[in-house]
Amino acid sequence: MRRPPRVCAARMLLLLALVGGTSAVVAEETAEELPDKVLFVGNSFTYYNNSLHKHYRQLIWASGIHTTETSRARIMTISGGHLPEHSGGFEHVLGTDAWDVVVMQGHSLGPISEDTAEPFRKASRKFAAIARNHGTRPVFFMTWAYTGKPEMTAQLDKAYSAIGRELDAEVVPVGLAFATVTAERPDLPLRIADARHPSLAGTYLAACTFFAALYGQSPEGLAYDAGLGEETAMYLQRVAWKTVQAYAQREAY
Repeated sequence: MRRPPRVCAARMLLLLALVGGTSAVVAEETAEELPDKVLFVGNSFTYYNNSLHKHYRQLIWASGIHTTETSRARIMTISGGHLPEHSGGFEHVLGTDAWDVVVMQGHSLGPISEDTAEPFRKASRKFAAIARNHGTRPVFFMTWAYTGKPEMTAQLDKAYSAIGRELDAEVVPVGLAFATVTAERPDLPLRIADARHPSLAGTYLAACTFFAALYGQSPEGLAYDAGLGEETAMYLQRVAWKTVQAYAQREAY
């Protein structure tokens, strides 16, 4: 059965803040919109470090919003995969459950390379339409720049933001959060030695950014720290929340 589309909690929070809504109204309006079933579609950027979705779930459970019985997250990934390569299984896996959100992550160069940018956009349009036909909200995972290639941040921001606006789909600005931490804390590596894949801190930051974006609230203070330690976790939680807020405000105008 097709379900009605869900409204982005982060955008709802921003809208109510702009019109002077009270915190009570914010809670009432967003509670039913919080996703409990999220499917992540991507590649190794998603599955590294025992998978982004598992850290994301731990944050949800730590928040008390959902329990192990009331939430589900799953990944569908291809090593080195580009978004169009999921055409064979996308609709089938989407049909395995009543997913609230499907997160789409392209190859790190897919949206910005001349020979792969248009296939990325075509796949995005196709998959977003399929998702909505299933009553699932499409969301894009803005990835990060390689180590030593900071110019990729703006390129990825532009590409993901453009497809998000075109399809009226939320974009989770993980790449912008990475850029902030890289600039502020060069002592805290977010990528491993290959300059591309995420370290545990990088995956944790991505999970915090998804929590902040999909739930419209700060992950600051959540007890789950992925073994990074309280101080590091709190810093990454704070960056994730500030990044999501700034990006939502920017995209609202």
